[in-house]
Amino acid sequence: MRSIVPFLFLSVFIGSSFLVTGCSNNQSSSIENSFTAADNAGKTGFIRELRSSTDIGDVYSGSGIDLQNGFDVDSIQKKMTELALANSGVDSEDKLEKHLIVTPTNMDVQLSLNPSIEAIFLEGGIYTNVSQIAVWTSENTEIADVVQGVISPKKAGETNISVSYMDINKSVHVTVVEKTNWEEKDGTWYYSDANGRKTTGWKVIDGSWYYLSNNGSMLTGWQKIKDDYYYLHSTGTMAQGEWVQDKDNGKWYYFNYDGKMSKHKWIKDGTNAYYVHSDGSMATNEWVPKGEDEWYYLLLDGKMARDRSIDIMGVSYQFDKEGKCLNPDGN
Repeated sequence: MRSIVPFLFLSVFIGSSFLVTGCSNNQSSSIENSFTAADNAGKTGFIRELRSSTDIGDVYSGSGIDLQNGFDVDSIQKKMTELALANSGVDSEDKLEKHLIVTPTNMDVQLSLNPSIEAIFLEGGIYTNVSQIAVWTSENTEIADVVQGVISPKKAGETNISVSYMDINKSVHVTVVEKTNWEEKDGTWYYSDANGRKTTGWKVIDGSWYYLSNNGSMLTGWQKIKDDYYYLHSTGTMAQGEWVQDKDNGKWYYFNYDGKMSKHKWIKDGTNAYYVHSDGSMATNEWVPKGEDEWYYLLLDGKMARDRSIDIMGVSYQFDKEGKCLNPDGN
């Protein structure tokens, strides 16, 4: 069970060592079951969210772009635009919508760490990690410097990290602290900011998202915040770009890169596709329509049946390479 198209974070994360100091309470993960990169070593690498997602070095491998000795930025951008045009169906580049997403949006950086920020470029529905080819600057290099999204903290203080790509500019406020201020009291964890104040609401701490209740306590498990559902692991970290199995009903749910539970959508990778219902649960052993005349079948593990025949209740059905049933009436 993985997320959609392969989305390999290459050297964007090299040297990154996010840690949650003071919060490692060694709790068992028996209350939850989720797929992580470590759990699925050797299987298809997973991306974070959408059905159309790419990465430099993934889509462009074998296309003449030298990834070992540097980036041919013009060639990369040309390939990205070609892919976006094909995906969106428009006939010219000026008709493509373009956005730049920087995550995490705000963060506290422990002084001894070199955490990463990601610059994700959205063009025509295609999400691409452009951290390595975007232009990064720090407002105060005495506090922290940045290269290809990797922050190098110098001393405690605050600065703004800016990134520019395709004439789109975004910034992230970074607070460098000597240490992260987790405190356990009566089995509950609390976090204080650099000024010693208890934190409430969403907080990025050492690169991971947490949610602190109105009294400052760290929340775990399922949480409905405003109109969306999130899942917070036993360590408090928010589920992102991963499948989580509910311990009560045994069903699987997919959480997008922004942490929100996916609902009523297809989730694809390079070889497999899954479907989640309006309640977020993964479809298994069932038919799912796509449009008016197309039918697809999701197997017991949630994968779409492709390029094969399957007997369902005594009837043989054939599926093409895209998963479309060729004889939905059973004939």
